[in-house]
Order: sequence, then C-alpha cells, then structure tokens
Amino acid sequence: MKLVTSPADLTQLASTLSGASLLFLDTEFESNRSGVTLCLLQVSRGDEAFLVDALALRDLSPLAAPFANATTWVLHAGQQDVSLIRERVGLEARPSVFDTQVAWALTSVEYSVSLAYAQFRALGLRGKKGHQADDWVRRPLPPSQLAYAAADVEHLPALHGWLRERAEKLGRAELVAAASAEVIWPAPSAPHALSLESFRNAWQLDQREQAALSYIIDWFNALPAAERSDAPENKTLLAIAARLPRSVDDLMRIKGVPRGWSGEFGAKFVRELVRAAEAANAGGFVPIDPPPYATAPEIAVEGWLAAARAAVCTKLLVAPELVLPTRVMKALRSHALAQGTVDLAAALPGYRRELLGPSLQQFASEFPLRF
Repeated sequence: MKLVTSPADLTQLASTLSGASLLFLDTEFESNRSGVTLCLLQVSRGDEAFLVDALALRDLSPLAAPFANATTWVLHAGQQDVSLIRERVGLEARPSVFDTQVAWALTSVEYSVSLAYAQFRALGLRGKKGHQADDWVRRPLPPSQLAYAAADVEHLPALHGWLRERAEKLGRAELVAAASAEVIWPAPSAPHALSLESFRNAWQLDQREQAALSYIIDWFNALPAAERSDAPENKTLLAIAARLPRSVDDLMRIKGVPRGWSGEFGAKFVRELVRAAEAANAGGFVPIDPPPYATAPEIAVEGWLAAARAAVCTKLLVAPELVLPTRVMKALRSHALAQGTVDLAAALPGYRRELLGPSLQQFASEFPLRF
C-alpha cells in the first residue's frame, strides 16, 4: 500500500499504471448539501494498492492517459465512483466497466450485495466495519483507516477472477459489461406525456371541461422536459379543467397550483384554456365511460408474470431486481395484455433478450397464459 500525496508521486503512479489493461478502483467521498467531494481514490493494477489523496492533489489529470487506455475498470457498486473518477481525472469517454455487484447478480439470485459479503462468500474473507462511518476529509488519515481503504481494492482482483470464471461457466461473461453499463449509465426516462387515460375521473367532465382538458394535455406535452416538473400535478390539472378559471386569481385559488408558475405562465394559460372551452362543439361531444379499476385480464397477467419472473430467475440464477426491474415488468405487462405471450421476449430490452428470452418463452409454452 502506498499513499500518493504529491504531484511527483502522482506522475510516478501514472507511469506505473501505464499499459495496465485492468484497473481495480474504489473511492472514499463525503456527501452533503453542497455536493459530493472525492477524498481518496484507491487504485491497483492487481498487485500493489495506491491511495491517491484527492484533497491534497486537486489536479488528477496525470492519471487520464492510463485510465483511458485501460481495457476495463473493475469496481463494486461503482455508479457514483465512476462518475467521480471521470470528473476528477478529466475523461470524456465512458470506460468499459466490470461491476462486481452486477456480476454477482448475473450469476446468483442475490442483488445489491455488499463488497464485504461478496468477498466472504467468494474468498472466505471476513472484513471489518470499524471504519465505515469515518471522516474522510480529516487529515492526516490514520494508518488503520488507510488500511481499511486499501483493502477495498486489494481483494478486488481475486473477486473479479472468481466472478469472471463463474460468469464464463454460465456463458454470461460478455453480458457483465452490458449490464454494468446499464446500471452505471441508466438510459434517461422518456419524457412523461399525458393523455386522457392519465386522468381517471375525466369521464365526469362535460363537453366544455373535456375540451379544456384536451387543451391542457396538448399544452403539457408541448412543454420542454425541463419545464414539466414545474407544472401542476395531474390531480390539479384535472381540477383546473373542471373549474375553468377565467383569470389568474381564479387559477391561484385552485389547490395545488404553484404560485410562481401561475404568476409566470398563468395569464396566457387561462386565456387559451377559456378559448378551448368556448370552442367546444356540443354536437360532437362523446362522453367518456369510466375506466375499470381492475380487470380479470390485468389480474391474470400480473400473476402470470410474477410466476414467470420467479421461475426464470431461479432457473437461470440471476437476481430479479437486476434483470426484471419494475420498468421491464411494465413493458412485459403491456405486451402481454396487447399481444399475448407468443413473442414476449421481443419486449425485453438489451442484453435481457439473449439472457432471458428462451427461458421466458419456454415458461409461456409450458404454462400458457389464459384470460
């Protein structure tokens, strides 16, 4: 273990790491209202552990070249670590990552396991918790605290090798990088869009109120994604359509309408809302029937998918929270309700189609969904 505190030591470390294909990494940081501060960067090529004092060394750019040239970064639960390292080292490109927590979830039914737990189960090492709540800003760091930080990367090579071998035996070695990338850089959610189905009680509106709600839906969906979070919530938007305010004062009397938002956008919003309501054609009005709170097909699909999730994940030894999280289950639910289960694998995104598709279709053939 070597502590790196001077620019000369950092330059020497960059030279030492040059040409390394694997970098084993961890960080210690402090998080508060003002942001996240990187305090210590732990790095190893697979032999000696180096502890870079990121408070004493504000410029970590000498590490950019070896970090960029490494084939793979190995970390445990590395989402925040990778972000901090890239920012401080100054890397634009995304590295290929082998996240040992993700690899564990791709080779067992357990997810979100701690590094200490993984090292105990895989390597028989019993780590200590004595320094988990330490202050990483205080200097100097005592030897026992430095040793604790170094241990996080000293055993990563052995854990990586154990998990790599296990993934290879299951034919999943190439999936770890894809699954790790998805966890570390999650795809941005699609902009939230509204429709009449977004408002359960829209069926209670008359023609003028329904026309006002249609304007509200179009108005909301045309907003830039960054502005949608400032708009009133759905319940409030429905109340606006039902109340049909004719002034900003009327608008601000409705519970849930943000005062700042109404002051900035209210006048134009109310003007267009009234115009839409007054243009409503009573002759062309089609009342909406109230939607059911639940249907037999929905209940059947929910239960079938829960059983399929459990059966497939236990059969393949994968953690359901990783491979079939809520967003993926929603996509499968929509697909099953609309098209049945003949090609359910088509609703699986990314690496999941290869990993889960055959077993999911086998489950569907053995236990047909009927509703």
